[in-house]
Amino acid sequence: MDISKPPLPPRPSLPPLPPWPAYPYRSLQPGEIRLLRVRQGAVTELVCDLEIAHITRPPSYEALSYCWGDQNDRIPIDCNGSGGLAVTQNLHSALLSLRLPNRPRLIWADAICINQEDVKERSSQILLMKDIYRLAFSVSVWLGGPIEVDGKELWPISPLLEAAEKNLKRTELPLRHGNKSWVQRVFRSDYTINGDLFDKEWNAIIKSLVLLLHRPWFLRTWIIQEVAFATRAMVTCGKHSVNWEDFYRAVSYAIDLDYLSATSPEMSSSIQNIERARWNLAHDKYLRPLDFLASCRIFLATDPRDKVFGLYSLFSPSDLAVLKLQPDYELDVFKVYTQSTLDCIATERTLDILSFGGQDGLRVHEQLPTWVPDWASPDKALPLQPRFLSTFSFGQHQWACTWQSATGASHPILELTEDPKVIKLSGYVFDKVKETGGVLEREYLESLPGHPIVEVFPKMEENYDVFWKWEGICGVPNNTPYCTGEAAWDVYWKTLYAGSYPHGDAEQTLAAFEKWYSLFRDLRNAEEQAESRTKEIMSSESSMARKVAESWGVYGKAMWKVSKYLWNVIVNINKLPPSRILAFHRSFFKTERGYVGISSPNVKEGDCVALFQGGKMPLVIREVEEYGLSRIVGDAYIHGIMNGEEFDASRCSMLSIG
Repeated sequence: MDISKPPLPPRPSLPPLPPWPAYPYRSLQPGEIRLLRVRQGAVTELVCDLEIAHITRPPSYEALSYCWGDQNDRIPIDCNGSGGLAVTQNLHSALLSLRLPNRPRLIWADAICINQEDVKERSSQILLMKDIYRLAFSVSVWLGGPIEVDGKELWPISPLLEAAEKNLKRTELPLRHGNKSWVQRVFRSDYTINGDLFDKEWNAIIKSLVLLLHRPWFLRTWIIQEVAFATRAMVTCGKHSVNWEDFYRAVSYAIDLDYLSATSPEMSSSIQNIERARWNLAHDKYLRPLDFLASCRIFLATDPRDKVFGLYSLFSPSDLAVLKLQPDYELDVFKVYTQSTLDCIATERTLDILSFGGQDGLRVHEQLPTWVPDWASPDKALPLQPRFLSTFSFGQHQWACTWQSATGASHPILELTEDPKVIKLSGYVFDKVKETGGVLEREYLESLPGHPIVEVFPKMEENYDVFWKWEGICGVPNNTPYCTGEAAWDVYWKTLYAGSYPHGDAEQTLAAFEKWYSLFRDLRNAEEQAESRTKEIMSSESSMARKVAESWGVYGKAMWKVSKYLWNVIVNINKLPPSRILAFHRSFFKTERGYVGISSPNVKEGDCVALFQGGKMPLVIREVEEYGLSRIVGDAYIHGIMNGEEFDASRCSMLSIG
């Protein structure tokens, strides 16, 4: 059955490439690459020559790793005596920075050395990218112009590297703790002169690091392989340069000090993904293609197909040998994404990739069926599967897990249909969603270095009612026994962690959670006590004036208790552990049979919970009667069924998923 829809307009966030100026590129033969010889000089005009070399015997050259920048802002350059080649402002700045005053410099830069108008050439050159960066004498990482804070140029790497070499702890850096002056500084807006750091200069250093990590280079898909394959990599920002090893050491030191926990998670996970790929290749280790696609979802690409093709050089030879999809820019996004999904299912014999599918209702995603992940769309929520969590934690903590698979050791049974948007999977509807809570949101600050206070207080205000509703759904207020006989509180906190123990084991994770969650519970207890006492007063036989006076007294005492508690939290905020719960950006729900779980924020009452053979996690699906099929809403952790307790293969039939 064909359920295809009229063609959709181009994605607004991923515009098509504009045409490049006509430059008379000479066709490349198999194994050939172009190199750009940047002539020496000191003026702002660039004079270059394009040369052809063979990848098996190239001259000494350097490869450039950079962000293309605004494609509508281009500068013509003199190349081989012709002015018909234009480059973006950022590439022009990078080449000027790399140009030597007294001798030419041989460089490989993709935007120039690959004919971007030749689709077949782009496809063939991707297969050579691994060798291009591996054989380069050095890879030059260009982050752009200097970083400025309050009108002054700052380079944060040197002081951070110095502190890292001395192995200084956060408490040994210029900090001020627990007095009135410090509290006032925390809540003032100008972070460069206020905040939890007393020293103004150090404060500015941390802010300059945040601004540096917000540079577009860090979220460009291609940079992963460009640095990973580099024998030697140099990072340049303005007039400052440092080798990659020292750069990573300085940034990872700041991450370890927890300066970045409240900023956009992409900032730290980006550089960690790059270093992980570099370390793995140095030790001849490879992630599976799906693990790469999952952990690199935060990265961006102008062409959405590059979210897949940009990782191909990092796949193992054994995986590349069996994948049906090969880099080919003559394929559209639909074909690239659907075939990569089918490849992952076929090679792994699991439905793990469906955890990244789902329907969020946005029209921009409707060109893909819900069983196909839209890798060009970042997702704020961390994965629920331990397999993928390990690629996000990067050794900071281990995610011990209490479950393995909701369908045991089963393998997927999949059938293709005449409609390329529809597949059939063997499974059955296990239950239905009866009740849902609100969505637990977590906002990240664009420029404020991390501190527990910026997580706790916004969450207290924004998610107070959400936690209240979730506890009610789980039966915590009345301590209602769970359908498996477990205590409601145990089911509640374990569900928020999706059955994982990020703090080592159940005892340590529960202790950390209760310490973090105590703020919400204590505030609610104070509110409940005040409401209860106020009701008693208002139902008494006292005069109205006395009732009002007593009510105000109760209210005043409650506010005093809250203020005292908040003060203790502020003073001891550095001792507050990170929550590490997986329920952020998800919804809590309860099924008709009494099970509770967390899933996509788009789950709603009446959705079905299905178990599919080969699927480690249950999937929430939404039936579409007019088409006779179902759409995936998202994966789910459902407490009490994650080790196959309720799976019955005899109930399976082929269900159509579109």
